[in-house]
Amino acid sequence: MRKRTYQTQTWEEWYECAKNYYSKFGDLLISRDFVTADGFRLGRWIERQRGMYNGVLPSSLNKERCIALEKIGMIWKLEDRFQWKRWLEMAEEYRQEYGSLDVPSEYVTKDGCRLGFWIKEQRKKYWAGSLTEKQVRELEHCGIAWQFYKRKGWNDWLQIARAYYGEHGNLLVPRNYKTAAGEKLGNWIFVQRERYYRESGRRPLSPEQIKALEQLSMVWSLKDVREERWDEMLRWIKAYKSKYGRLPLNPAVIAPDGRSMGNWISVQRTALGKGRMSERKTESLADVGILPFGTAKEN
Repeated sequence: MRKRTYQTQTWEEWYECAKNYYSKFGDLLISRDFVTADGFRLGRWIERQRGMYNGVLPSSLNKERCIALEKIGMIWKLEDRFQWKRWLEMAEEYRQEYGSLDVPSEYVTKDGCRLGFWIKEQRKKYWAGSLTEKQVRELEHCGIAWQFYKRKGWNDWLQIARAYYGEHGNLLVPRNYKTAAGEKLGNWIFVQRERYYRESGRRPLSPEQIKALEQLSMVWSLKDVREERWDEMLRWIKAYKSKYGRLPLNPAVIAPDGRSMGNWISVQRTALGKGRMSERKTESLADVGILPFGTAKEN
C-alpha cells in the first residue's frame, strides 16, 4: 500500500479523509503515526494543520479552512482538550505526590498530558493578566508560585541524591538520568565530580559536601564509575542466569538501572572479538559464559 503524504494529495482530499475519520470517531484527536486503510498519513497531516495554525510552520491555512476543520472537531492546541477542572485535578495530584507545583516544563503525566507546559502557560497568563480571579484563586489553592521556579539549593539536590541512593544503593547515576519529577540528577552528579576535581572553572566542593556525598558511596573518578557500572551489570547478569538458567541475550531484558542486558552482552562480545578487553574482564565474562561472537554459543 502506497502511503499518501500532504505533498501528493490536495488539501480538499485530506479534508475529506479527516471528515470521514470524524464521522466514525467523533473527534480529530489522532495519534501522529495514524495511517488510514487507504494509506493517508492522517495523523501527520492533522499535526501539520495545528503547526500552521499555531505559527510553528509556514501557513497555507485561510479562514475558510480553519472554520471547516473546526466544524469537524479540530482542536488547535492539545492542551485545550481537557476542561480547566481536569487540569486542576492533575495539578493537585502532582502537588500531593511531589509536595509543590514546581513542575519541570517538560513533565508529562502517565496519561501523556503535558502538565509542565500547562503550568508554564498559566504563569504566562497570570503575568499577562489573562486569568480570571477565580482561576488565580484555584491555582493558588493548589500551591502555585507565580514566579519562575526557585533554583534548587545544594542540599535540595542532596536529598534527591539520597532518595536515589536509598533505592539503588549507589550514586552510579547515568548522565542523562532524570527523576520521575523531571529533576536532572545525572547531570547534577556529573557537575559534583567536576567540582571535586576543580574542573571547568567550577567552584570546589566544601569538605562537608564531599563527606555528605561519600556517605552515599559517591565514586569520584569517571573511570572508576565505568568500572563500577561494568561490575554491577555483570552481577545482575549472573543473578539472571542463576534464576533462569540462561543469559539475558534479548535486548528487551532491562537491568535495574535501565540499561539493556542483551545490548550490553553484545557490546562485550564485540570487544572480546577485537581483543579490547582486559584480562580481568575477559575471565569474568568467560566465567558467566559470555564469549566472543563465533566462538561458542552462550548458555
